[in-house]
Amino acid sequence: MDYYDECLKKLEQMLHEELFDEAAKLIDEELKMPYIPNYFEEKLIQFRKMIPLTDTSNQMSDEKIYDFFKKDEAHQLMAIQALQKRNLRMYSDSIQEWFDEAKSELVVLSLTEICISQRLNEEYTIVKNGLEIRFVPSVCTHPSESNGVEASLTYLKEWLCQENPSFYQLCVECVFKEAFLRLPFDIEEEESEAMAFAIVMYVADLMKCENEMKKLLSEKNASQKGCFELLLYSNII
Repeated sequence: MDYYDECLKKLEQMLHEELFDEAAKLIDEELKMPYIPNYFEEKLIQFRKMIPLTDTSNQMSDEKIYDFFKKDEAHQLMAIQALQKRNLRMYSDSIQEWFDEAKSELVVLSLTEICISQRLNEEYTIVKNGLEIRFVPSVCTHPSESNGVEASLTYLKEWLCQENPSFYQLCVECVFKEAFLRLPFDIEEEESEAMAFAIVMYVADLMKCENEMKKLLSEKNASQKGCFELLLYSNII
């Protein structure tokens, strides 16, 4: 008996003993693996559907998730929030439909983010700014793992962390927002300095301290290094 058969036998025992929480945790862990045999994945999904779901404040029922995606933006975002705690492979037949039903770009981006975070292997089609984009989440980079984002944060830390910590923290938040807005695409390392500079000026504009920041950046020998058009100005989030 190999590892996968032993795992399935262990899950059968857990379900028989009604150890549903432990079984769900093991199933979700296995489904997140980069590779698992098809027969094993199918059996895991079958077992997962056997685990009772309760409609509590912490866990939305599947029926309600499906229903919410047919409603307005607010309900769709609530459904996505519930899905963040689920294994999306359980809903593989519905994800493209949810993208198609999205009431706003924020809904599209939020669903895209959790698909990438769970490294789904299916190809999906989304529409951003009128442009049709096809992507496979497993080959995309989540902002938290992006080398470009990390490089931008390094520049910001060098320029701002000591001189203005609170301003620095605002810039860090904006870097992740900008990276989120660009999904499913990543921030390239070669554009990281230009993005960091643009983020500083964006926050400076919001805080009405442009001249102060320009002076500080000059003292740090920071320059724009090319044009970087921020999506933050779109006010999607």
